[in-house]
Amino acid sequence: MRIGHFAAVVGMRQQEKNLAVIANNLANVGTAGYKKENAHFSDYIYQTTYTSMEQGRLKTTQQPLDVALMGDGFFKIQTEEGILYTRGGNFTLNEENVLVTQEGWPVLGQGGPIEVMTSQVRIEPGGQVFDKQDGGDEYELVDVLDVVEFPDGVLLEKARNGYFKPKDDNLEPMPAEAASVQQGALEDPNFSAVEEMARLIDSQRIFEAYTKILQLFDHKDSQLISKLGSP
Repeated sequence: MRIGHFAAVVGMRQQEKNLAVIANNLANVGTAGYKKENAHFSDYIYQTTYTSMEQGRLKTTQQPLDVALMGDGFFKIQTEEGILYTRGGNFTLNEENVLVTQEGWPVLGQGGPIEVMTSQVRIEPGGQVFDKQDGGDEYELVDVLDVVEFPDGVLLEKARNGYFKPKDDNLEPMPAEAASVQQGALEDPNFSAVEEMARLIDSQRIFEAYTKILQLFDHKDSQLISKLGSP
């Protein structure tokens, strides 16, 4: 393969990866707490995908079971795959009045899954969950949201749907002392849909340009073969 062909094919493969990453970001534009992914190409062959952990914008929902985090930290979730961590705080109650994620996974407090009597809970910035007990008017402390963080340098990987887990399964997180919980709000994805659309269009145009280059090389090769095959 000529160097021109090789460069064009590698360029197309890079843009295919870039398009897949951008498309996945756009597919999660409505996912609370979603963290943007980027593709990085250090040379013609080696490529990596990394996650931007920057804080997303908070939007007010006025829903008592919606909670957002300000500062570093994650909610701790009990899943069928083990403990996972998320910034998405669009919680709800299951049939047993346990606070759960949209997937039905229990949200963990410092005492385990959080069980409340009603959805009219009060959640303080420190993560304390208060609920009205036995139909009374007074709020009582039920549990404290187990908001945690990982030390600098710890590698996290995406599990599914905006959930994270440490690459080292034996690594335990620590309490997120500086994180603040805001009730009645959700964290938006940390990217602009307009900017991602612009990146998608640019990547598509680059891919198409590489395709035309390959077509040009093929045309030139066909012309050369025709001339060489002529008597």
